[in-house]
Amino acid sequence: MTGILAQTIATVSYGNEYLIKNKTNEFYPQNSTFQHCNTVDFREIKKSLFTKDKEITVANNPIEWFHFLSKNGCQKLSLYYQSEDNDDYRTSAFVGGGGNWYIECIYKNYSDFWISNWKHNKEIKDKPWEATYGKSISKNATINRRYDVLETKNNLKNILEEIAEFAYKQTTENWGKIFESSKLTLESEKPEIDFYHTDLICWKNYELENRQLLMSASKALVFGGMGSWNDMWFEKEETEKQYTELSRELYKVIMKGIESSINTEII
Repeated sequence: MTGILAQTIATVSYGNEYLIKNKTNEFYPQNSTFQHCNTVDFREIKKSLFTKDKEITVANNPIEWFHFLSKNGCQKLSLYYQSEDNDDYRTSAFVGGGGNWYIECIYKNYSDFWISNWKHNKEIKDKPWEATYGKSISKNATINRRYDVLETKNNLKNILEEIAEFAYKQTTENWGKIFESSKLTLESEKPEIDFYHTDLICWKNYELENRQLLMSASKALVFGGMGSWNDMWFEKEETEKQYTELSRELYKVIMKGIESSINTEII
């Protein structure tokens, strides 16, 4: 899981903890998804009839942003994934590739959509990244996409079984074990126990099925650059075709799984 996606997920989860329960649980800057970020701010474009549109900073950190949203009537946050094309899994290693993850801010009669943009500051050594969340869509119809968690879990299990079998036969044992481990996580009583971001979400706000789905999808997210699942090809046309079809389907189900697990919290 990329740092950008992890931070977006965390912001949605802890944002709902604040908006619904008025709790922040020392989210920022302590949360591990901010460990490489020097700044995290939130901006929008202020439009005017008589002057040039101006970008303004509405919050200098996530906690301020939660306050800003609450003050303006935001009821809850939701994850929204927008696919760019059928081969998102191939472009996921590149900046701007792999589809886009938005934070949907849900109000009574509409939703705003925010998306993050990370910039690397070479002048800063310890925490070189500067994250800016910008409001990209204002007052849109509410989407609040929700899927059936159990159905999505079953879909993920099926594709993991297929791709694990393929991996054992056509690649290395290591890839097969990765997919097999991801599948086993779907049945684990403590699915988050060995995950890097131990504070990724407010775990208590999600059912076991949600946590299993999220952690399994995260472990199966093997798409990236050199040395990743993307970085291989097969001489036999039939094998290459099967590899492409399985990879494409796995990526789609993973994206759906992440959305589903986060958007059906119990609070």
